[in-house]
Amino acid sequence: MEAAKKIIFECACGTISDLSCDGCGAPVCGSCGTRQISSFDPLNIEVRHYCLHCSQDAGKNVWGNLYWKELVSLYS
Repeated sequence: MEAAKKIIFECACGTISDLSCDGCGAPVCGSCGTRQISSFDPLNIEVRHYCLHCSQDAGKNVWGNLYWKELVSLYS
């Protein structure tokens, strides 16, 4: 039996990673990428990874802006 092949990418910083941006598909690593939990169902949590550009784009990462605006309003 042959082991499953894992797709490996190289991030812009040079780190080898198996993650890609959910917004544009570019390779991201754990340090450069942004992680967002994007699920309402607590039994099936979905974690999405975004590059720096897509994490700031409200069209691709609507959760990021909504979350931080709500959090800031709670503590200001």
